[in-house]
Amino acid sequence: MTYTRFAAWILVIFLLTLSACSDPEQKKEKHYLRALEYVKIDDDKAAILELRNAIQLDAKFADARYQLGLLYLKAGEPKAAFGELQRAASLDPKNLDAAVKVAEFYLLSRKKEDSRKFVEQALQQDANYLDALALLANVELVDGNFAKAEEAIDKALAQAPENDKLYNIKGRVFVAQNKLDESEKLFQKAIELNPENFANYRTLLMFYQQKKDMTAMQNLLDTMAPKFPDNPQLHLMLADLYQQKGEMDKAESEMLKIGETEKDTVQYRLLLTDFYKKQQLFDKAEAALQTAIVDFPKDIQLQVSLAELSFDLQKFDKAQSLIDTVLASNPANGGANLIKARFLIRDGKDKEALQLITPLTTDYPKWADPYYYAALTQLRLGNTELAQKSIETALQNDAKNDRSHALAAQIYLIRGDSTGAGREATLALRINGRNTAAVKILAKALIQAKEYGKAIEFIGKLNQEAVAGDVELLGSLGLAYLGLENKEKARETFAQLLQLAPDNSKALAFLTALTVGKDIPQAIDFVQKQIAVSETAGHYLLLGDLLTKNKQFAEALQAYQKVQDLAPDNPQGYILSARLLNHQGKIDETIAQYEELLQKDPNSIAGLMGLATAYEVQGKLTEAKAKYVRALEIQPNLPAASNNLAWLLASEEGADLGEALRLAMQAKQALPDQPHIADTLGWVHYKRKSYALAISQFKQALDNRPDDPIIQYHLALALYGNGDKQEAIASLEKALAGENKFAERGEAEVLLSVWKKG
Repeated sequence: MTYTRFAAWILVIFLLTLSACSDPEQKKEKHYLRALEYVKIDDDKAAILELRNAIQLDAKFADARYQLGLLYLKAGEPKAAFGELQRAASLDPKNLDAAVKVAEFYLLSRKKEDSRKFVEQALQQDANYLDALALLANVELVDGNFAKAEEAIDKALAQAPENDKLYNIKGRVFVAQNKLDESEKLFQKAIELNPENFANYRTLLMFYQQKKDMTAMQNLLDTMAPKFPDNPQLHLMLADLYQQKGEMDKAESEMLKIGETEKDTVQYRLLLTDFYKKQQLFDKAEAALQTAIVDFPKDIQLQVSLAELSFDLQKFDKAQSLIDTVLASNPANGGANLIKARFLIRDGKDKEALQLITPLTTDYPKWADPYYYAALTQLRLGNTELAQKSIETALQNDAKNDRSHALAAQIYLIRGDSTGAGREATLALRINGRNTAAVKILAKALIQAKEYGKAIEFIGKLNQEAVAGDVELLGSLGLAYLGLENKEKARETFAQLLQLAPDNSKALAFLTALTVGKDIPQAIDFVQKQIAVSETAGHYLLLGDLLTKNKQFAEALQAYQKVQDLAPDNPQGYILSARLLNHQGKIDETIAQYEELLQKDPNSIAGLMGLATAYEVQGKLTEAKAKYVRALEIQPNLPAASNNLAWLLASEEGADLGEALRLAMQAKQALPDQPHIADTLGWVHYKRKSYALAISQFKQALDNRPDDPIIQYHLALALYGNGDKQEAIASLEKALAGENKFAERGEAEVLLSVWKKG
């Protein structure tokens, strides 16, 4: 090879190498420039692809990341936008807009210090940068530094005295300082400077709403209507105003206008559905969703919403079919999985439901619904404290949800906190005056707090036709009259309740006592006449109790046998039969009968329960527990077995009180008004040293069985543990009054003597 050819070859190699070295730099610039061209013609998808290619060639390409962040913002992908803008601001501190936008993201997330850091980064580059000054004012406002906020916004206004957005910010700073007249003028100035900016009107409208100036709101909306006829936010605001004024037809009209102007937007279809649901117009809600699905057949959110509504309307087959379809295409869909969990809750499979709900609280930490159902499930499982934590998180995420406030009230009521129950029930009713659960809880909370007069006044203000047709409200009213010792009104109320619900044994017990007093033969006759009208297990329990007191043991056993026949899930029939048989010394005979039954049918719930209670009476607690466990294997939600097994576990040395509490709460959820179940739950709370909760349950039990000495004795123990010594002595004296015979009587007499001496 000659020197000339060799030199030429070397030159070619050099040029190729040079080209290869500069090629990635040139390629990324080409991708970037092509992206900017696509942006100019609004081809955002092509622009995003080009920018991604550029970043793939150079991960530190700040300008490309900035432009990509802007495109993601435009596409409604805030998470992706934030990531790109944050990287751009870090790579290029001179990109002031990127820094400000990142600061805005942080402020929206309530991360004030992170927001301040990026604002200051922008101001270090340019101390007069308008957007950074405006955002600094917002940061200081959120931080409560009103003087600094005003200083920052005034500095911005000095540069741009015609900028309407700055007047809006200054107005909000003044509102925070309660300078309302100055605020209003500033908001009006913003509108004057830019009358085409809808946001300016919206800010002033929110100001009037905060002042509760309905006239000013209406006048402003009337001004806005011809100016922004097709703006969906205007129609939403009008709908909200009409709802506040109770003009639901006008509110509906505004909601429908949104659908006419925004036919291609699914979100507004969902808002119309929510409007109908809040007004309890469920047929219209369902029709609106079905129409939307016809228009958007592939939209999963609409299908999930229809499934949820179908579930609420107890159209379970339809709901199941819809979520099956959704989960087949998207197994991770949060809404469909939550409805799946609700099916499990409906079927009593609380642990399985919780396994589905818990990941949803992690994946969607700001979504209130999973926390609501987590609270409901934890409550059903007996985890009251966990239930309260979950419902508190649900309310943090959605403070205006009346359903969550009502559940919080129920949890407080169960925990014996009548103040908390009343507060939460009141909040639920402020949000939704038609929340019947909250109405009933508030009435019960007032009675639990012994505010009987307030309870009567509260119920008296309700729709009397609704009260007259509601068993729970009539029951609360009767208890309130009893609390005030107005026996005639109480008798009248319980008579009305029993006429409405002839099978209500609690009302029958009160009415019997109020009608015949302590005349047991007359009471027996009174109850038997009601049994002729309505033959229920509860009535037979009451009859058996009266017959036992009248020493008609054979007839009492027959009554308890009827309880077992009519309600095999109810533990009281077995418990009271066993006690009575034990009193008569006939336990062996009873065991033989149940063993014979189990030989014929090993899975007989009646046989297992009867034998278990008989073993209890004999003191064969290991054998009893085994039978209860077997009954629960066959029927996991059997309240009688859950209750009795909970009692045995709680009474053991070194007891598994967590499992006992779970079982007791499971029984309580199934049969919330049964006194022996309340007694068991109270006993578990007592053993756990949760004395206030125990007292609440024992008192509930005594509402149904006021003369039961065992429950009265348990209440005395809990009161003493809670430090209420005088109340404990009074309760114990009541348990020992007369000739009441019960197993712990001797122990109770000794305790009374000790307490009085101490």
